[in-house]
Order: sequence, then C-alpha cells, then structure tokens
Amino acid sequence: MHNRAFHFEVADLITQFIAAFDDVVIGRFNKTREEKAQIKVRYVYAPKERVLFDLVNPAQNLTLPVIAISLTDVARDESRVFNKIYGFDVPGYRGDVDSYRHTTHINMPVPVNIGVSMSIIASYQSDMDQILSNFIPYTNPYIILSWKIPEDFKLMITQEIRSEVLWGGSMSLKYPVDSTAADKFRIEADTSFTIKGWLFPEAPKDPVKNIFFIDSNFYAATMMTNERFAGYETYYSLSGSTYNHHLSTYTVTESDVIAVSAAPTITNLMFAHNGEYRYVYDSLDLVYANLTGDLLITGKRFQYTQCVLLSSANLSMYPSITSLEYAHYPTVSGYVVDPSQYTVVNENFINMKLPFATLYGDFDVIIADGAGWDSLRQQNISLRYTL
Repeated sequence: MHNRAFHFEVADLITQFIAAFDDVVIGRFNKTREEKAQIKVRYVYAPKERVLFDLVNPAQNLTLPVIAISLTDVARDESRVFNKIYGFDVPGYRGDVDSYRHTTHINMPVPVNIGVSMSIIASYQSDMDQILSNFIPYTNPYIILSWKIPEDFKLMITQEIRSEVLWGGSMSLKYPVDSTAADKFRIEADTSFTIKGWLFPEAPKDPVKNIFFIDSNFYAATMMTNERFAGYETYYSLSGSTYNHHLSTYTVTESDVIAVSAAPTITNLMFAHNGEYRYVYDSLDLVYANLTGDLLITGKRFQYTQCVLLSSANLSMYPSITSLEYAHYPTVSGYVVDPSQYTVVNENFINMKLPFATLYGDFDVIIADGAGWDSLRQQNISLRYTL
C-alpha cells in the first residue's frame, strides 16, 4: 500500500500505560509492622524472559523487585465496529487565520484492543503483596488513559480521546520449587491488561497546490464574429454561442487583463501625531529624528502576513538580513521585525512600532506572505531616519 498511516498511537498508549503504573513504592517493615524504609519499584519495557536473563547476569546490575511490561498482541475490536462509518469533522488547521471557518475530515479510525503483559518479580512475599495492592484496587473494573488525535491531522483544537484499560482480573503466581541453596529466592506473578485504543488512517493532504495568481484576458466583443448568427451579437447570443477570432481580418489591440493575487497590497500609510493618525501622501517623506513611532499601514490581504521586513541601502542600519525568494516576485531582503512589534489588525490594517535606529538613512517597510510582497517604496512613500 502506498499510503503510510503511522501516528505512534500504540507507542503513545503503551507509554501512558507505563506512566500510569510507574510510581509504585513499597515499604520495608519490622516485626511490629512499622515502616523503616521505602523502595521504588523498577519498571522495564521488556518480556519477562529477558528480565530473568538479565537477573542472572551480574553486568546488568538489575535488582528486585522489578516489573516487566511487554506488548503481546493488537487485534481489531469487533464490539466497537458497527458499520462502515463515514468518519467525523473537526475544526480546521492550526495557524490558519480563518481556521474557525473550516473543518477537517478524518476518516473513521480502526478500534483495536492492545494486549499488554505485566510480570512482577520480587524476592519477598511482602513486596509482592504491596505491589498487587498498589494497582488492583484502582483497576476495578478499569482505568482511563487520556490522549489526543494525532498531531499529523493539524487540528486547531486538541481533541481528547479516552481509552479504557481493562485488567484481566487474575494473577498467576509462581514460587520456586526446584532450587538449590545457591539460588536466590524469587516470586513471579503474571497478569494482563487490554487497552482499548484506535489506529488512525493517513492524515489528509491538500490535493492541490496553493493558487497565488489568476490572470484573465478580456477582448472586445467587436473583434469577434458569430459565424452562425452574424449581426445578432446580443448579450444572450454572445453567452450562448461559440466565437472564433479571424487573425487574417483583425488585429487584437483592444484587450484588458484582470489579475487576482494573494500577495499583499499597500495602499497608504498613516503615522501617529499628537494622539491621532495622519495620512502620509504619495511622494512625501516621513522623517523620524531618532524617535520610535507608530505607523498604521493600510492595504489589502494583510490577514495572510507571514513577516514584516525593514530594508535599507545602509547595511549597517540593522543587525541581520534575511532574503525571501518567490516564484512570481523578485527576491526581497531585509531585517525581520519581531512579531511583537507589529499587529495585524485585520485584512486592511497593520499597526507597527518602528524600532530605534542609531544610524541615519532611508529605509523601506515590506509586507510579505506566501504569495509575494509589497512595500512602501512601491507606493512612492519613503521613510528616513535622521540624527
């Protein structure tokens, strides 16, 4: 299969299962049942056979008591499969300005029962009894693991999933029968759990690339002829007939192009002065004498702004320069303004605080998104710092 649906569901559930149990502390008691010391029980993710092998290997430095956890099986849960369910829709992608308007469809995940084996190995009956009493009273009849829909689905809001962990209900105890004086005494107990989890399908992908530009060419209707209904080129006949342009007769000179772009467009600039904003008109310099000021940039499609740049011919004016490359726009470079210094008010306004400058010179403000960019200089508005 070409699709790969791997979201770490099983690994995450096993990790949470171990975290739910991995805080067992047992006590050492004297004859009057007074606790004299405490020992934290070690948990190991490995089959019991591997743990027993490590116990007889001095190099492993593994001491008792120890609890071994291992995965035994993963099976589809027929009791949670009703029919071919369509799935469900959840709020859209994180980071999308208009994500609250959209939803993401998730195909129905497969309900699975994850089998987990737990083996307890201890040197004393008291240790075994304490470990059993640590989890048996709390797994009657089950415990709940809380996790979330995998991050690959890029949901705007974290969606919680609650999975039951069912205890098998019995402990199989094993005591040493054939042993010698050199053998260390140990007790073994085996039990099992079932985690009712889910396996998700592949996260949805955008089937098409983003469309940044749409250009439409319009030609004057008088340059065309209707071969079937000559002389009857009304609106209805124009919209319902096929027209051919005869290159041998006419030269196309009357045409227009309407372009729709996703790039930002700056229309004007306002600056704070005596408690109010004033317009900076075309071809007018706005001079800052080493003062930080508030600017209100007006335009269109600012809601998709990814960054704001300050650009100057004086490379010493700003500490570092970043270049942005585009398929349909020239490469642009400048100093990336910290997002805390500007606010995208809405699709038509950006409020910006100019940083303090220690050098003088002309500079430009550039608004950029994924489609392209625009700048104040493009609108014949320039800014200048003076000492």
